[in-house]
Amino acid sequence: MEPLLAAEDGKAIRDPVWGYIQVPPPVLQLIDTEDFQRLRQVTQLGHVHLVYPGARHSRFEHSLGVYHLAKEFLRRLLRSDPPLRVTDEDVRVFIAATLLHDIGHYPFSHTLEDLRPFFVPHEARARQIIEDPDGAIHRVLVESFRVDPHRVANVIDYESCAQPVPPEDLLLANILSGTLDPDKIDYLLRDALFCGVPFGESVNRDRLIASIRFDPEQQRLAITSKGVSAVEALVFTNYLMFRNVYWHHAVRAATAMLKRAVQDILVHPGCSLAPSQVHASTEAELLALLQHEQQRLHLAGSAALLAGTIRRRLHKVGAVLHPGERSAEVMQIFGDLYRDPCRRRQREIALCEELSPAVGRRLQDHEVLIDIPALTKAPQADLRVFYGQLGPVDGEEPLTLDNPAVSHLRSSLLLNFEEQAKVIRIFCVDDPAVRAAVRAHAKALLTSRI
Repeated sequence: MEPLLAAEDGKAIRDPVWGYIQVPPPVLQLIDTEDFQRLRQVTQLGHVHLVYPGARHSRFEHSLGVYHLAKEFLRRLLRSDPPLRVTDEDVRVFIAATLLHDIGHYPFSHTLEDLRPFFVPHEARARQIIEDPDGAIHRVLVESFRVDPHRVANVIDYESCAQPVPPEDLLLANILSGTLDPDKIDYLLRDALFCGVPFGESVNRDRLIASIRFDPEQQRLAITSKGVSAVEALVFTNYLMFRNVYWHHAVRAATAMLKRAVQDILVHPGCSLAPSQVHASTEAELLALLQHEQQRLHLAGSAALLAGTIRRRLHKVGAVLHPGERSAEVMQIFGDLYRDPCRRRQREIALCEELSPAVGRRLQDHEVLIDIPALTKAPQADLRVFYGQLGPVDGEEPLTLDNPAVSHLRSSLLLNFEEQAKVIRIFCVDDPAVRAAVRAHAKALLTSRI
């Protein structure tokens, strides 16, 4: 077995979720790089702390947790029947990728990634950091891990890579990312813990890890039938976290405000803020950069929005697009606005103008914001289940988690997720006249071209 996987030397870091995490010298060298240490100042959940004050944990400890859990997964898969077939180099590539999977993350969670084309996905940014021959991470990967940094980047950035990802790297990527993966398990349990909500307590983590097995046909993770209830608890926890935490209306308001505040700066012809400054910044540093640009460019609206996220003076819900109003034509409109942030900004500005007569004053162009969550987000259940001799007598294994013979959880959750968690909202300033105007007219104005 690869020494990195079995190593007990180095340091032991105490983690509130997983206990002691063993960190051998090569891994410690990656942790000690400047790029990785930046993650201490990048919160895991962005503005969630405005609702759940304990949510101050960072991408740093989450990355350590994913690294630890991924090693547990790998040990299990190597003993699976049939076992996962990988080389020692593959193991080193995988371990490095698990630790570095969030190395390209921007401040404030996923907020800035929605501002296409100003920012690339954090996985693509991770590739840039890892493949930089002058960077410390590149040096550690070559000298201490003895791997090609390009392979590590492939495992993290397998979807947006311009070139086809080799099968051996795609296999490792499928273990790191999927319906059941170390990243998802760690962030759900960690986020629930620090938010102080009980949802993650129902997940039997020991049973979950013990049920992991390798599916040679699909070349990805699968589970035995003994892990079905643990996976159901994890999927349900995912739903509850999105509904109550990640997409809480106050969190979405702050997110919409920050996005628009940053966007107003970036589209200004006099903007001097370079993407590289954002890439390398912590959250405190980014706030300072944004405030400097707002003052220099006299962007009062952008400054008011940013100050609102800092002092918790948030926009309020003016209108909600209810499930019965989400026809295919309406969703096409909001889908276009979600995919094109510049078009969404233009529509927000126009909406302020159109609502001004109903309010009785001229609305400033940042007083009404449109918030659209990730439209492709949905509970995942494309996980194969192996029963062995305990399998159903009227069918061949493996079955899938969404098969009614295995579980009805996904089918029962999917509609509820679409209706109760994935909510399209129109936010506005906390002014009774503005809220009344938004409630009465905004949805009709937004969908008037149907």
